[in-house]
Amino acid sequence: MMTKPTRRDLLRFLPALAAIPRVYGARVKITNVRLVQLKVIKDLGSYPDWVGNPRRVRIGGGAFTEIATDQGVTGIGPEFPPEMLPAIKESLMGMDPFDMDIHAERLYGILSSTNRGSASAEIALWDLIGKLTGQPLYKLWGGGRERVAPYASMLRLSTPEERADISAKLKSEGWQAIKLRSSFATMKEDIRLVESVRKAVGDDWVIMCDANKAPLNFTTKGIPWDFTRACQTAKEYQRLNVYWLEEPLPRYDLDELAELNRMIEMKLAGGEGNHGIHEFRMLLEKGCFDIVQPEVMREGPTHLRKIAILAESMNKMCIPHQGDGRFGTICDLHLVATWSHAPYLEIFNDVPIGDYSNPLAIFENPPVLDKEGYFSLPQAPGLGVTIRKDFIAT
Repeated sequence: MMTKPTRRDLLRFLPALAAIPRVYGARVKITNVRLVQLKVIKDLGSYPDWVGNPRRVRIGGGAFTEIATDQGVTGIGPEFPPEMLPAIKESLMGMDPFDMDIHAERLYGILSSTNRGSASAEIALWDLIGKLTGQPLYKLWGGGRERVAPYASMLRLSTPEERADISAKLKSEGWQAIKLRSSFATMKEDIRLVESVRKAVGDDWVIMCDANKAPLNFTTKGIPWDFTRACQTAKEYQRLNVYWLEEPLPRYDLDELAELNRMIEMKLAGGEGNHGIHEFRMLLEKGCFDIVQPEVMREGPTHLRKIAILAESMNKMCIPHQGDGRFGTICDLHLVATWSHAPYLEIFNDVPIGDYSNPLAIFENPPVLDKEGYFSLPQAPGLGVTIRKDFIAT
């Protein structure tokens, strides 16, 4: 027989009741969107990328997006250009953050020129939703792996000897894969680079190659490839057991990309600069790529999840582009953990100056490579990361 609860019993449960978030049973409203500045803690200088553009390396700096609610819960995400703040605020203020499909379409409609601000706001909204529900994003998106293997993506052109030394070092640290830049003046140099790295790391380590022949905004920097060079390079890379060749031809050269993909056995990858679900559907239906690589800072996680479903339905892989090295890359980590057809996560790690830990240093609890070559998934709600207070500008 059940006994009637006493006043003492009720008092005993009050602390637990008070700890339950107030959002349950109540609609949440967005009350503010702002950019919070971050201090530069250390300037490490710069280094040239594969076409000679200087890459500045700082620990800290920039800003992050903060979206506040009437429930006292705040979401954080990447920064966006300050001039986009009024449009983003107009789109989100007073709205329910859980109306994500509505927000995504409105944001990408308002800011369709680059989508940089749209993706940043959307990532902060997802962080907010994760915090409101008490779940890390990978759990909110269906769950999956508890850890993901990142690959070390190189940005510099260098000598075969130096790349071989770095590859051997990375392998000894636990990294499972490297991506090299195929941007030398001659095919002979591109092949020699991979030969040197393969000799240094053996046949049991993964090598990818990025030709970067589909630059954003149709720029012409770098060494262009015609179809013959792309095909010959791909066949040499097959001989060297390269896992994939990325963007060997211009972005919208769909017929030649599809023909090249039919002629070779190795995987072709691309799509970092493509925009819209329709473009990825076109790439997949034409047979251009075995691996699509949408950029979360252009498309946002809502679109990436839909692109991933398209790829899966066609038995293709979806392995996102790098993100921003900070919030966007953490978001990619959560996404990849939920996709069985995404075996890797890209992260720039061109040591020593381009170490992956430099941009992640703003977080109190950044992912760290373990001895087996994995990042563990953050277990805190949302993105699962918090900003170090000493980085926040007062």
